[in-house]
Amino acid sequence: MENSETENSTKLPAAWMLAGLLALAIFATGTALWASGNLPFGRLPDLLGAAPRPLPPGGLNVQDVAADPKGFSGPVTVRGVVARFAPNDPTHPTLFALVDSREARACKSTGCGSFYLPVKADGPPPKQWDELDVRGTLTDTPQMFYIKATQVENFGSIR
Repeated sequence: MENSETENSTKLPAAWMLAGLLALAIFATGTALWASGNLPFGRLPDLLGAAPRPLPPGGLNVQDVAADPKGFSGPVTVRGVVARFAPNDPTHPTLFALVDSREARACKSTGCGSFYLPVKADGPPPKQWDELDVRGTLTDTPQMFYIKATQVENFGSIR
């Protein structure tokens, strides 16, 4: 009788060890699938806010321009969020300012930016909080530094 109790006591921990290893393997596989985004039902729901869109090749954030405003020549693409509009500018009907998308997301306001990039664009004005990719030329005049837009891609509101 002593012998059978000894056998059962050694088999029970082995069974628990096997179950633990199996659980660990399932957890590791699930984590790897989740991290790669290859889940059979798609990605997990976004509970903490959308991840920022990747910049296009060669694209800049507004803060990149702020770091060296005169260091860029030729056409550039700048990503930002519409923060402000010029009130009734008769010389250019669509004049607005972009703030860095990351700043707007972090402080949940378009009024907390450390740098605002003025944009002169043709076409209908975007709305405040719209995230844009503005392609154009950085222009420095005695009145102001701005980007003269040749193309505006609107991704919609980030709010």
